[in-house]
Amino acid sequence: MKFMLRNCESSNGIERAVQDLLAQKHRHDVLETCLRELEEDESIDGVGYGGAPNILGEMQLDASFMDGNSRLVGAVAAVQKFLPIKIARRLMEARLHTLLVGSGAERFATDCGLKSEPTLAPAQYKKWEQDVKPLLDTYDSRLVDLVSQLTAPRKAFDTIIMVASDGQGLSSASSTSGWPWKHPGRLGDAPIPGAGFYVDSRFGWCGCTHTGEMAMRAGIARYVVTQLEFGKGVHEAVGNAVKDLAALTGGLIGGVTIYAADRDGNARVVAVNVPDTVHFWYWCETMAHPQRRRAERIGISPIG
Repeated sequence: MKFMLRNCESSNGIERAVQDLLAQKHRHDVLETCLRELEEDESIDGVGYGGAPNILGEMQLDASFMDGNSRLVGAVAAVQKFLPIKIARRLMEARLHTLLVGSGAERFATDCGLKSEPTLAPAQYKKWEQDVKPLLDTYDSRLVDLVSQLTAPRKAFDTIIMVASDGQGLSSASSTSGWPWKHPGRLGDAPIPGAGFYVDSRFGWCGCTHTGEMAMRAGIARYVVTQLEFGKGVHEAVGNAVKDLAALTGGLIGGVTIYAADRDGNARVVAVNVPDTVHFWYWCETMAHPQRRRAERIGISPIG
């Protein structure tokens, strides 16, 4: 069964992804093309060129790529000089390391023949310069305390996640600029297999957005796919993950959106503790056109 699921309010790349899958293009090409288009779009503020920098005004980008047939993974984090999805795919295809960060990821990108490029839009830098830099100039306590005062991972801050099946297997990809004005070096769940993403062509896929700290603590993505492996349907598998999230105590308890699909394309998307409406795009080969669908909303604890 050919199908795809992607979050993001923007429809950029959706129709092309469908047409490429129908034209027998490999799912990896479909994923890279679709996410790269979003990374280049300045109007999308949770990923790539349009994303927000860290609290010091520096862009640090994360991405991942995973092949559900081999379960090979390529993930990169804290990348400053490249839009990251191309690097993540090439790292996966190199079949050696799973995760590279910072200058190491950038060295690998250069060795692969990729060229450095602008990663921080002038409008986002100007916003940081106006709203954050004056606070840094007068703040005399721990930087992490200022980060906690500036932002809470709610409405925006949405990692782009996507799964695609070309009829020969499932694969997934993600890209993000992370938590706006985050602490330098902060990684969310987007480049962490088992937390922000996991795909196994035998069973299905799960990906998460919003508060990555919660997804990492609960290991949500691998948990859901394991539930599918043990015979649970996608509705029950996601429901069990929500119950597991509800058992978290202490630390940052915010919003998480769980996206999941089994190997046949049956999908469930649940926005947990997310105050705003979440939409996603879905298509399978029995549908004439992709659909923009609304996620379920569930509250499990106070946000904050």
